Amino acid sequence: IQEFYVDTGLSPEQVTRLIRPGDPVTLIQKFLDLGEAISGKALDNRVACWVGIHLLERLTHPKHDVYVVFTVQEEIGMRGAITSSYAIEPDIGIAIDTPLAVDTPGVPEEDAETRLGEGCAIKIMDASVDSDRALVDQFIDCAEEHDNPFQLEILPLGGTDAAALQRSKMGAQTITLSVPTRYIHSVTEMVLKRDLHATLELLTLSLQPSTS
Repeated sequence: IQEFYVDTGLSPEQVTRLIRPGDPVTLIQKFLDLGEAISGKALDNRVACWVGIHLLERLTHPKHDVYVVFTVQEEIGMRGAITSSYAIEPDIGIAIDTPLAVDTPGVPEEDAETRLGEGCAIKIMDASVDSDRALVDQFIDCAEEHDNPFQLEILPLGGTDAAALQRSKMGAQTITLSVPTRYIHSVTEMVLKRDLHATLELLTLSLQPSTS
């Protein structure tokens, strides 16, 4: 970080007058609809917000009481997930996030973690949480029953809000469902629309009683 700087093109006097320590800096990048894919900044976790909003629109008679929470500051300590899960006291916690999709040229196949176009990623574990085995089996069974595309995910480093959900008060059964995303934490993150819809469909099917 000692080698990192932001060149404003301003004189020292102007910088002193206009900028102070703690002011946020961002790279400008417009959202792009690329047809089958979308690209832009902060898709981690704008896509999770998209899933949550459309889930609420689609659920008519859910099996359970469902709370959709749009949390803050996950990257710096899961602060929003800690406070919201403490208030709700969930029996089951489902984090919606974005895993690394490093399915690009030059990367060994086993290091891709997830791949674009292969559906929702059902997390087995990451550095912060082991998903509840019963929930993993339940989501796999649901996906297979309805021919909903999915892939399994293991993340050696990092974590999601699931860790806060799992540890809240007396604890909760917890799992993470993820939308595979390339170039995470850049301003050109990329997601395929069919993976988005596969994640929404799997979550909806799991929370809504079967009509058959």
